[in-house]
Amino acid sequence: MSYAEMLNSIISESELSLRQISKLCTQFDISITPSYISQLKNGKLPPPSPEVSLAIAKVCNSKNQSQLIFQGYMEKAPDVIKEYMLASSQLNRIMLESLYKSNKDNTMTQEAVDFIRNLDVLSALEMSSRYVNADNNIDPAELVKEITLSGGGIAKVQAQGDMVNFFLGDTSMSPMIPVHSYIYILPTRLDLLKERDIIAFYPNNRKQATLRRIFYSNDKILLIPEDKNYQIYIIKHLEEIDYIGKVVSYKVDL
Repeated sequence: MSYAEMLNSIISESELSLRQISKLCTQFDISITPSYISQLKNGKLPPPSPEVSLAIAKVCNSKNQSQLIFQGYMEKAPDVIKEYMLASSQLNRIMLESLYKSNKDNTMTQEAVDFIRNLDVLSALEMSSRYVNADNNIDPAELVKEITLSGGGIAKVQAQGDMVNFFLGDTSMSPMIPVHSYIYILPTRLDLLKERDIIAFYPNNRKQATLRRIFYSNDKILLIPEDKNYQIYIIKHLEEIDYIGKVVSYKVDL
């Protein structure tokens, strides 16, 4: 992912206007115009200074502050530095994929392959440093779980029996449940679900799970988001959706 693409994603997820971002950056003594930010996110200008990147990422409340700064540095670095870092990053990805496959309890999904191969240079370095070290003190199961969750998949929580969890990848339940929250789900029989329960499911056969609050209306079932910009699902039977379970708790991933 390029600097412009990363910045555009950060701004989109923040749901802030460019004018709001410009104004909020002044609290970090950074004076930039909405037009300048627009040109940065559209790739019409080279990456700015680390101070500007950090200010934008902070006001957007992004978790990827370091990645944005590093990507900006990479795109302006001399070619020899770029080649070295890209080669190192590729090696890190290969090690992560090999470690994932070493856990015989799991078959590597295409989503996991895509997640590893799409890691930016800094993320690949940080993840490989957590799971590969000189003492070979590694835990493939933990790596599998992190990649599964980060890729939007569902992972079992071994300590809690049938409980499963994932990171919420959209703002459909904001502000009640913020994006990137860590969701705890209990597989629950369909006949035990009550009105206003929040359920998790895969919409329209997509690979990334989402949440909705359930309502019953005559012979219809309504799956309603908190954010009204998201789709309302109207179905006759819960068997029509790829149901995962009932949300029992969550924590905000800071």
